[in-house]
Amino acid sequence: MTIYMYVLAYKLNGQFWSLDYDGRKSVNKKLIDFINGFKKNLISIKYYKSIRHDNDILFWSTAYEPINLEKLKEGINSALGTYGDSTYSMLSLYEDSPYIKEGKNLEDTLKTDPKKYFVAYPMSKDREWYLINYEERRKILAGHIGTARGDRESSGILSYTTYSFGLGDQEFVVLYEVEDLAAWSHVTEKLREVLARKWITNETPIFVGIYNNDDLVD
Repeated sequence: MTIYMYVLAYKLNGQFWSLDYDGRKSVNKKLIDFINGFKKNLISIKYYKSIRHDNDILFWSTAYEPINLEKLKEGINSALGTYGDSTYSMLSLYEDSPYIKEGKNLEDTLKTDPKKYFVAYPMSKDREWYLINYEERRKILAGHIGTARGDRESSGILSYTTYSFGLGDQEFVVLYEVEDLAAWSHVTEKLREVLARKWITNETPIFVGIYNNDDLVD
């Protein structure tokens, strides 16, 4: 079955931040209560406090039916009420890579415990990339993957490349779960040297989230 992946960012407004501590905790509880009740409609959902200036909460969810992702958004909107709005979203397909075969059960890869940090961003490539024959593209990407996996700081980094052709403003959504942001940044810097970078045209905005159990807002 097709797995749909959805990243959703929310910004809390001044009305929320003017609440006292108990008021903010009440909003947090309402939000978590909704998510816990809705989980049965999803394959997975993880949520994070966002570091970006233009959003405060990140939701990362997967489902077999897009309607369930839409209902998730509606429920979050209802739980937050007048205290926040969605600012960004990315919809994509989580499918086996056409370039490497790893024999993984994709659904199982989504049911791990959250790592400390979450990184996600849209990505698009130059049209010239798609005019290169398949075998050459496979070799180029094999070099990229080999560099990433061979870096001593890449241990513990989980990566997900998903596809959004015709589903959003980007061609791919790339996501990572990491334990150490500095290590992640170092690996990313190293990957700037690989040939595959030549055809990438966009990788912004970059979202970085911190896992904080059920305490999404303080």
